[in-house]
Amino acid sequence: MGLIETEETNKFTFEAFAAHPFYVEVNRSLVRQALAHLQRRPTAMPLTIVDMACGTGAVTRLIAEEMVCQGRRVHLIGVDPSAEALRRAEKGMEQMDVQADFIQGDSADLPGIAGNADAVFFCNAIHLVADKLAAFQEVASILAPGGIFACNSAFYEGTYVEGTERFYQSWTFKAVRWLRKEYPSIRLARGEKAMARQFITPEEYMASLRQAGFGSVEALYEDAIISLDAWKDLGQYWLFIEGALPGAPLAEAAEALSHAVYQVGDELGIAAVPRRWLQMVATKA
Repeated sequence: MGLIETEETNKFTFEAFAAHPFYVEVNRSLVRQALAHLQRRPTAMPLTIVDMACGTGAVTRLIAEEMVCQGRRVHLIGVDPSAEALRRAEKGMEQMDVQADFIQGDSADLPGIAGNADAVFFCNAIHLVADKLAAFQEVASILAPGGIFACNSAFYEGTYVEGTERFYQSWTFKAVRWLRKEYPSIRLARGEKAMARQFITPEEYMASLRQAGFGSVEALYEDAIISLDAWKDLGQYWLFIEGALPGAPLAEAAEALSHAVYQVGDELGIAAVPRRWLQMVATKA
């Protein structure tokens, strides 16, 4: 995905946002939807499941919990570009009686990491990938026939619930204004949108999945109610910051987004904003 880990980015992680109950439930729903496809396989057969862009392991733990509930043996492989995130993911799995390995890498590294996998998850990160078709092809290459691929995103054409657009526009506007007032020497970068802000449609996702070798693709939508506190936590994540306020130093930009989100909440008289997740489950032909 071309993400560059630094000492500074390790201070601005996705972990706080991923801990909010709505986020856990959205991903738990996808995990259950995907793993339901594997329930007919003999319970004595151990499964191999890969969690791409696993970050600090929020979804990896959900997969592990579901496998324990089903009484299944599983080998989990978490893959992420960030060594620091993997360290935290590994620590989070210490109390779970599940075999799990965490490996540094991205979608291009998959063929060397795993093979003949029963399922691959890629949660809340596909929008960060420039060449989505290539990523889907890499996933298909490591799946066994009939293997399951599950991914989701809240950065696609259709994610905004009707009537919420003003929140996003006002949040960015107020963050920029606050930044200019408090740090007048900071200049935002102009140019192309960050990858996560280049939305594509669900139909384009599904067409790419079919082109990559997936015979059937299920697409479901799930609404989540996201509190202002959760939006504030998202505004502390370095990749979101770079998309919202490109070119600004992370610490100052995070401060601006934190101030602005509550200002917008007061102005609009809201404490939360709904957003629609796209949940996709595909079966390898």
